[in-house]
Amino acid sequence: MTHTGSSLWMPRLHPEEKTLRDQARGILREALDGPGLREEDKERLRGLISKHPEQPERALLEHLRVLREVDRAELLAS
Repeated sequence: MTHTGSSLWMPRLHPEEKTLRDQARGILREALDGPGLREEDKERLRGLISKHPEQPERALLEHLRVLREVDRAELLAS
């Protein structure tokens, strides 16, 4: 994370991403389109988006919780 002075650096929002819901949709879109997730994680994320179509922020939060649990389980298994 980059710091500038005493405040945290925050990425600029695109003009169409004004609300938390819009920002969550953008993050979800980037997660699904980018190379950072395994296909099984993308499938799980698509399921969460389908489960919460009007609440992308909730789908994002659940996705992050699952990833944390998976990471913790993999760490304990190694």
